[in-house]
Amino acid sequence: MKKYFFIIVLLLFSVSVFGSNYNIRRTDNLSPHEVVFHNRWTSSIRGDSSNCRLVGRALFGLSRSVFIKDTIAYACHGYSLIILNIKNPSSPILTCFYDTKDYAYSIYVKDTIAYIANYSDGLRLINVANPANPTEIGFYDTGGYAHDIFVKDTIAYVADENDGLRLINISNPTNPIEIGFYDTGSYAEGIFVKGTIAYVADDDDGLRLIDVANPTSPTEIGFYDTGDYAGGVYVVDTIAYVADNYDGLRLINVSNPANPTEIGFYDTGSYAQSVFVKDTISYVADGGDGLRIINVANPANPTEIGFYNTEDYAYCAFVKDTISYVADGDDGLRIINVANLESPIEIGAYNTGSYARSVFVKDTIAYVADTYDGLRLIDISNPANPMEIGFYDTANSARGVYVKDTIAYVADWYDGLRLINVSNPTNPTEIGSYNTVGYAVSLHIKDTIAYIANYSDGLRLINVSNPTNPTEIGFYDTGSYAYDVYVKDTIAYIADWDDGLRLINVSNPANPAEIGFYDTGGYAYGVYVKDTIAYVADYYNGLRIIDISNPTNPTEIGFYDTEGYAYSVYVADSIAYVADYYNGLRIIDISNPTNPTEIGFYDTGDIAYGVYVKDTIAYIADYYDGLYLIHYYGNTGIKETKNRNKNNVYNISVRMSEGLNIDYNLSDTKNVTINIYNILGQKLYSYYSVQFPGQHSVKWDGNRGVYFVKIDIGGYKYTKKIAVIK
Repeated sequence: MKKYFFIIVLLLFSVSVFGSNYNIRRTDNLSPHEVVFHNRWTSSIRGDSSNCRLVGRALFGLSRSVFIKDTIAYACHGYSLIILNIKNPSSPILTCFYDTKDYAYSIYVKDTIAYIANYSDGLRLINVANPANPTEIGFYDTGGYAHDIFVKDTIAYVADENDGLRLINISNPTNPIEIGFYDTGSYAEGIFVKGTIAYVADDDDGLRLIDVANPTSPTEIGFYDTGDYAGGVYVVDTIAYVADNYDGLRLINVSNPANPTEIGFYDTGSYAQSVFVKDTISYVADGGDGLRIINVANPANPTEIGFYNTEDYAYCAFVKDTISYVADGDDGLRIINVANLESPIEIGAYNTGSYARSVFVKDTIAYVADTYDGLRLIDISNPANPMEIGFYDTANSARGVYVKDTIAYVADWYDGLRLINVSNPTNPTEIGSYNTVGYAVSLHIKDTIAYIANYSDGLRLINVSNPTNPTEIGFYDTGSYAYDVYVKDTIAYIADWDDGLRLINVSNPANPAEIGFYDTGGYAYGVYVKDTIAYVADYYNGLRIIDISNPTNPTEIGFYDTEGYAYSVYVADSIAYVADYYNGLRIIDISNPTNPTEIGFYDTGDIAYGVYVKDTIAYIADYYDGLYLIHYYGNTGIKETKNRNKNNVYNISVRMSEGLNIDYNLSDTKNVTINIYNILGQKLYSYYSVQFPGQHSVKWDGNRGVYFVKIDIGGYKYTKKIAVIK
């Protein structure tokens, strides 16, 4: 199958060139099938979890937005809200994180509440009075993809992409209610409110000016086509400053809102994402070009007076006093001193991680292979609050990690094998390395030999008895792309992509020889061996269970097709834990290997690549979203279903107002059943009635906790997970 390599690359290149409806994220050196696509036109209805709960998280992920209030920085990173103490801006301290369940795109903090534009999950209201313990007190599903948020008085204005501008009454933050909306025509991505006008950055429709004097009936009073894709807007006096992607910074005179006119512009060079204005200076988060500092004292002739290259991708800038806080994608939060506008200097940073690919747990430390950020050491002695205590930059792309005694062995892509002394976890140091020539993806250590799954170069056997001078003693070309390796007794089991499972006799490490193989049918990415069974994560073919009692003739005895793309697997007791790519962690009962069944799952938010299980916790390397610690607690049999269609025939809503209220509307007579369960799946409340057409409401007065509400109206089934926080 290697001959198809360049054909696949060519096909993917053609998609990237001609498929303009896609946003494509590409990481250098990924194999052809590792390109990640995001279709902006297609919604993705995400689940939550079944029989699992999140214990803790670390490394977090992509930084998109930041808001500063007093000495606290509130930052949106991947699927989480990060709260940092910045009293000393040169050394920000992590106070807490809050799992927002979906992409936290933007944040606005007012009084003691953080309002989060949470993409497909809409508006989330988080009480941050105690920044060490934030709690959600309310939410509103805006219907589209909440991209930006602005709060004024008792109204939250949400830029909701294809659903335009949504106006949410937040006077009662535990029960936010939509009171108005305006379809802006394109994709509402940025919002700023001044006086009675909402200024919307509306993608390829430019700047829209919406009169919100009557919030129940907003109306457009003016617009200006900014030329490219308007993504962010900031208004000072009579000028709207628009971050217009390719076209940079546009200055629009809005003194006559019915006829806005451009009075100046500055091409920032890259992709202007957002803008913040202070005094006569405009700070532009300019994508790959970092922070641009533009003098706008003369709005007809803005000029750049300084810049700072933030290394990754600047999404958002917030300025307080003489410091600019930049949300810089994979490089996290950058803290830039702009007292001297012509020569800004970075004085601090908080690294939220790179791309978590693999994890290994030993004692109270989780070792994460974090791609371009190398090896990260996370203290998990308190799993509810994992903390990074050390790291080592492995120079290339850390893909796999295995720890034995006081050495962490890292598969570092084309830099091969790195041996890191972790006896002092706060100061790991490299003591040896070996260039495997190809691309080291994964590894297994047994006795004094490191077995490397070396991608197109197959299996490499490295003698590490002298860790300061590792040497290759044998190799075997597996035929396809070796992605994972597991060694048991004298056999190395290789997950070899489209060649399936390869069994290599390594009793003579200088002359390894294949003794058996099994074509798994898909693309073998991960393998784990327990007793006489090999468990293979076979990408779109899910989990394959292979009997290897006769290694010369392995045979499949069972399989389970997971919902996503099975990438790696770990077996503990009678359970297989599968890292299932976009579908997170899947938990499979293999007590009867001929009939495996799923008994739990947790949707991790990004791409679950690696899994390791210790005691009762599964550790998931979740690419952009970092490290997840997940506890499987048993079988409730309940899975939430989400209805994104606001016009469903029964208009079902579940809300909290002096108890739990279930509202719905019937157009004709129906049998109605409502059951409420706790998190363990125990039924707490049951309601049944034959009801006539009209509006109905059922109330339940439950205690504080998390519940599942299951509703059946004439065969139409709907399940909602809800938290009672009174």
